[in-house]
This record gives sequence, structure tokens and C-alpha cells, in this order.
Amino acid sequence: MSTKNAIFPSPSNRNMLLFFAGKLASMLGSGMYTFVVGLYILNLTGSGGSFAITMVCGLLPRILLAPFAGVMADRMNRRMLLICSDLAAVLTLLLAFLTVSVEGVSLIPIYASLVLLAICSTFYGISVSSSLMQLVDEDQIQRAGSLNQIAGSIGNLLAPVLGGMLYAIVSLKLFMLLNAAGFAVSTLMSCGLRFKPTVDTADHGETSHSAAEEPAPQVRSHVLAELRDSLAGGISYVFKMPIIRAVIIIVFWVNFFVVSLDIVLPYVAIQLLSLTSGQYGIIEAMLGAGMLTMSLLLTVRRQSNNPTGSLIRGLCTLGLLFLGMAFPLVFSISSTSAFILLLVLMFLVGVTVMNINIPIQVYLQQIIEEEYRGRVFAVAETASGAIAPLGMILFGVLVDRIPSEFLLLASGLAILVVTLLGRRGLKSGSEQEAVQKREAEARLHA
Repeated sequence: MSTKNAIFPSPSNRNMLLFFAGKLASMLGSGMYTFVVGLYILNLTGSGGSFAITMVCGLLPRILLAPFAGVMADRMNRRMLLICSDLAAVLTLLLAFLTVSVEGVSLIPIYASLVLLAICSTFYGISVSSSLMQLVDEDQIQRAGSLNQIAGSIGNLLAPVLGGMLYAIVSLKLFMLLNAAGFAVSTLMSCGLRFKPTVDTADHGETSHSAAEEPAPQVRSHVLAELRDSLAGGISYVFKMPIIRAVIIIVFWVNFFVVSLDIVLPYVAIQLLSLTSGQYGIIEAMLGAGMLTMSLLLTVRRQSNNPTGSLIRGLCTLGLLFLGMAFPLVFSISSTSAFILLLVLMFLVGVTVMNINIPIQVYLQQIIEEEYRGRVFAVAETASGAIAPLGMILFGVLVDRIPSEFLLLASGLAILVVTLLGRRGLKSGSEQEAVQKREAEARLHA
């Protein structure tokens, strides 16, 4: 069989297989741990508030530390950063196991382990996202990005299922050990990755040399200053690249309205449409099924020549799907018909999200300079995550006061408006970049 048409084409096949296996093990480990620990906390305290804290413990570290993870990904050996992130996760779980073994199950050690694992996951995720160009050939970036998303989708699908099974048959201590073994597998996969060689700039060498000659008391302030300057440099780079800036702004505002689905859909399905919890679980699973299906299709589909066009078309489709979510509430239909409609719509939402995410990730991989890639991905992740808690709080308050169909219709219309405004921003950004290129060429030939 020709290697050209193989799923893992040479010479990138080994790296893609290893990072796929490592990402899957890491996603399953962190997803199962959050799920199982949440059940243990709910069983231990009987408090919904205590259970909600588990979500905060997993969310806040990613929002707060993603920019610093991006700086580290640009300034450190990314292979070592992947390995260290996984090793830190293994050590975290082993320490949690020892603490629970000695002191019994209590909230503080469990919350601490969730925070530490979220930190490890943040550094691991940013490192993977910013490393694809160093791991595979340029014409395989979309396939690698799709495999990256497939690993995440499979992890999101299987983590609750496997976690629920393990919760019923093993103790929390044994589960921690099993989870540590999973992260150990991910560590081994990271150790086997072969990165393309990169040439260090002279500035880096000079920085290292001058740092070595500095007096010890000044080293800490020097490192902090470099970290601050490096982070500022990444943000400045985003603002100097009009298209990247426009994409991040669009993602920021769209995410604010997309989170309405997480809050409104459970209320609609259970309270208003009288669906069972099992039916609602199937509806939720269809989102992951759609994401997985589209990720698989994109591994064999040709890379898009117009990723910003895919972004605009995808967001318009997403807005229309949100409008469709209100259909069972606006029009009187049976519970069975509503269930089937929501199944189809959630599957299409998953397909649409992947059809937006993967081409844009490929595009960013290709246009961002390597020394800025980690920081730019971190800025994008922080922007998309930072607005989510505010959206959750707002829609959580509104769902008890405003009819749910109005919230879904408003969210869908808002996504369409943001998309139309963002389209103007992308067009303006393309024109600005064209002018910048012409000016740079003119200065070069002057």
C-alpha cells in the first residue's frame, strides 16, 4: 500500500501516532479524574456548591496560566515541557494517593489535586497546540490537527462512561493509581516524539550568557522581567497581525453566547420538554459524536485554501442551529419529536464546531512565526476561556427569569451579528496585511 495514502504518512507517521496516543491518554486521565472526583465530593458532602467548586478548580488555572504556559512553550524545549507536564501529573496523583491513604478522603487535598492537574493540562495542551509544525510535515498539518481534535473528542466521550464504571467498582485510592498509570503512558509517548531541529537566535544565546554572569540576588527579578516582556511581546504580536486579532475577537464574543447552550439546554430538556435524564445524556453525547465524525473526515479532506471563509460560514451555521434549538419551545411538538430534533441539532453543532476549529488552527499554525506560536495560542485560549464564566453566570441568572426560547433565539441572533461584524474585521485585516507586505517589500528593495 502506498504510504502517501496511509493514515499516518511517512515520515510524520511516528510522531502523529505517538502524540495522538499521548493526547488521548492525557485527556482520558484528566477527564475521568474530574468526573469521578466530582461524584465522590457530591457523595461526601451532598452539596451542589462543593460539586461546583470542582468545575472552578478545573477552569480557573487554565484561564489564569494559559498566557504563562504560552511564554514557556516559546522559550523552552517543547518536548521537555510535554514530558515535564505529564510527569507532574503523575506526581500529583501519587501525592494525592498518599494523602488520602494517610488522612482519608477530604476536600482540601482533592481540590488541590484538581488545581494541580488543571495546571499540568494547561501546559500540556498549549505545548501540543504550538508544536504541530515541529512534529509533522507542513502538508500534514490539517491531518495532525484533526487527530489532535479526535483525541480530545474521544476523551470527552469516553471519560464519563469509563469514569462512571470505575466509580462503581474501584475505590478512590485505586482510581488515583490507575490514573497515574495513564499519565505515565502519556509521558512515554511524549518521550518518543522527534521534534524538527530549530536554530536558536543569537539573542537567546546572549541572554543566557548575560544571565549566567549576573549576581545571584538579581536572577529572580531578571527572570520575572523576561517573563513579563515575553508575554507582552506575544500580546503585541497579536495586535500587529490584523487577521489573528480579528479571529481572536470573534472567538471571544462568540464563546460568550455559545455557553448559553450549557446552561439553557439542560433546563429545556428536563424541565420544559420533560425528557428523561437518559435522553438528555444521549443528546449531550451527540455533540461529541459530531465533533468526532468531523475530525475523522478532516483527516482525509484536503486542507482549506480559505480558512477565514470556513470560519464565517461555520459561525453562520452555528447561529442558525441555535435558532433551531428554540423550535420545540416556539412550536408545540411531541416530546419524541423534540428529542429527535435536538439529537440532530446537537450532532450538527459538533460537526460545525470542528469545521471551524481545525481549519483555523491549521491556518494559525502556518502564519504565526515559530517563536511566537505558543504565546499566540495561549492568548487565543485565554480569550476564549476568560469570557465563559461570565456567560455562565449571566445565563444562569436569566434562565429563571426569561423564557428559554428567548435566550436561545437571542444567542443565535447574537452569534450571527458577531459573525457579520467579524467578517468586516477579517476583510479589513486582510487589506491591512496586504498593505504591510507591500510596504515591507518596498523597504527591502529600496
